[in-house]
Amino acid sequence: MDRIEETSNVLRQINNYKNGRIEDFILIKHVCNYFDKIKDQDLKQTDYKFLIYLANISGVPHFFDILNSRFNHDSNIEDFDLNTFSSLLYESTLHTDSENKLHKYQSKILGNFERNRLNRYFLSASTSFGKTHIVYEILKKMEYKNVVLIFPTIALLSENLERIIANPNYSYFKENYKIHTLSEVDEFGEQNLFIYTPERFLSYYEKHEYDLEFDFSFVDEIYKIDNDYIIDEETKENERDVAYRLAVFYSLSNNSDSLLAGPYLEFHVKDSNSYNSSFDFFLEKNNIELIDYNNYEIVNKSYSNIKSSRSYKIDVNLNLQFTSNNKTQRLIQTLNQINTINQNAIVYCANRGKNGGVEGYALSIIESKIYSNHNHSNYQDLIDHISSNFSQDWVLVKGLKNGIGIHHGLIPKYLQKEIISLFNEGLLNVLISTTTITEGVNTSAKNLIVMHNKKGNKDLKKFDAKNIAGRAGRFGYHYSGRVIVLKNDFMETIDSQADGIKHKNYDPESPKDEIDLFYSEDVFLNQNDRLKKQTIITEQRLRNLPESLFSMYKVVSRMDKIKLYDSISEYSETEFELIKRLIRIINFRMDIDYDGFQVLLKTIKPIVKNKNLKFLIEYTGETSEYSMLTNLIHFYLNGGFKGSISYNLSRGNHIDKAITETSKFVYNTLKYQVVKYLGVFNLMYKYVISTRTNIKMEDVKGIDKLLLKFEYNAVTDEGRIASDYGVPATILKYYESPENRNTIKNSFDNFENNIFNKIESVINR
Repeated sequence: MDRIEETSNVLRQINNYKNGRIEDFILIKHVCNYFDKIKDQDLKQTDYKFLIYLANISGVPHFFDILNSRFNHDSNIEDFDLNTFSSLLYESTLHTDSENKLHKYQSKILGNFERNRLNRYFLSASTSFGKTHIVYEILKKMEYKNVVLIFPTIALLSENLERIIANPNYSYFKENYKIHTLSEVDEFGEQNLFIYTPERFLSYYEKHEYDLEFDFSFVDEIYKIDNDYIIDEETKENERDVAYRLAVFYSLSNNSDSLLAGPYLEFHVKDSNSYNSSFDFFLEKNNIELIDYNNYEIVNKSYSNIKSSRSYKIDVNLNLQFTSNNKTQRLIQTLNQINTINQNAIVYCANRGKNGGVEGYALSIIESKIYSNHNHSNYQDLIDHISSNFSQDWVLVKGLKNGIGIHHGLIPKYLQKEIISLFNEGLLNVLISTTTITEGVNTSAKNLIVMHNKKGNKDLKKFDAKNIAGRAGRFGYHYSGRVIVLKNDFMETIDSQADGIKHKNYDPESPKDEIDLFYSEDVFLNQNDRLKKQTIITEQRLRNLPESLFSMYKVVSRMDKIKLYDSISEYSETEFELIKRLIRIINFRMDIDYDGFQVLLKTIKPIVKNKNLKFLIEYTGETSEYSMLTNLIHFYLNGGFKGSISYNLSRGNHIDKAITETSKFVYNTLKYQVVKYLGVFNLMYKYVISTRTNIKMEDVKGIDKLLLKFEYNAVTDEGRIASDYGVPATILKYYESPENRNTIKNSFDNFENNIFNKIESVINR
């Protein structure tokens, strides 16, 4: 590095900025690059004074702090000149208290929120911007009484709960709010903070719509209102867009403040053929102001497009040399050269499979032996736990022994969490992942290697590509991140025209599901939509069904509820008795009666849309009279996740496939699809019994306990919090079995004991 040349260049950029020739986000890039190049140099007091001036003129004083926290500089300034003093004075204006400070652009957003006026904003910003941190500062400034934070995943829900409970910098919220994460709330505090997923927020809203009004709502990953924007490693169409649209609808239903957020969303692309005004209408109708910080990359990105050449100079520290043109070999050689400079990497793959996917590349890297000398003693307890509870032959175990983390949607959640922690602690060399790495997971990787320009079988959008690239480098850890694209068209997508996000409830041209008909104003419905809506209302009135039934399980359509009502009303006495026996067995020993469950499945089958669930209901095998779903649920209830794996092994599956099939069933089918359809069955069954017997609906016995078990794998409050946090089955059993706690606790292995101590501090907050 030529320090004189680099310093001259950054000074020229400061002058350009002061004279209005470049924008502030361009200055940030130049300052960030300068810090990245000088961080490993010998620095003196005069250097530190200049660097603190640079950091503050860019608006990101944290750049200077990172010299100490990550690069071992003793950057204390011993004497002050006028520039240094003014820099520190400016930095003090960004502090929100003695421990926390914002960068300039976060501070601007905080400044937008004022008392005694409606504050509604949509923030689109880079992944390194620090969107969630601003939310907590807004809550402190505005002193809201009742707040809901809506995150896309249970993992993010539990991460934010743990942050509030365990991090001293967030003690304000623990001290001033009653924290709620479950949809059932027995007691409210004077001030309440709800942390939910969209589905859980809707479940809460169904039970407590009139109990209190929210003063502020935050909805993260707002792009999920548009199905085309949902990042998913599955090739199936994702149904979460409905839940997201409904959650946003109800979060804005009163005159409350709101912040909606997402990464890299571009809207006003009117010159593009893909421009759609529906999101603009949504913002306008709800008095939401757009804040665009997409260009503000607080951590710089360098892109390297690796094709067929034998040599690529990435930067002064990394010069890639290849001896083969084979893609897998190039991946192995890239990882090996990154390892020689003591850095880690994330590898992005389109799918999780063994054929060109996460597990396949993991096995190839293991066979290459580039990490054969890896020391895994620091997490031997985890390896022992997985080997004992799953199998030592599982590809995940083989990977961990070689310093390789595997991350995709069908790894049990608590293991995903541990793998991310090990990677961030520097105990793993590489993390191989699908799009799950973009779902709010915080990683500290310098390098991202992109293997595919797809998610599943679908091409990435520009938004997807930028979100994936955003995993290279992390604010507070790095000044820059490397994106290394390995023989695919990822860069063409990065440089492509962005698609506009759509909100179908504000688009008269958009085909609408039945649910959307009741959440769209008439001006956004065409004539057929209006006729269809009126037909449904007529059918509801013909049966004299109360509106309260349709406010529950909002993600299931009205006509599907009406079909269930008709089917249950026509049950024979024998069928009613079988359902009652099913309910007794569920409540007595948490199992199912096969004959009663078959009656239930026959009832819901006509309204089931999900192809996989429909197959599980219809398929009985060659000899059985009972559906595969009935068997799967029986084994799950009796043996949990481990019991379901055993069932899949008994059907001749290899351990890798047995775990994959079990995870697919538990996480995709059971916790969302089965809960949804069984839940609406339970609702309509209880209504039918209530009208026949003149008993209040809440006093009719149903399958509520089974629904809790499926959604949380737990029925007690403590068990459900532990399940959200992500714990092994034995710890969950401890909270679900108060009478046997000592015996269960004595059976914990070393890993389970460590997790137990962490979850105890959360539960006993």
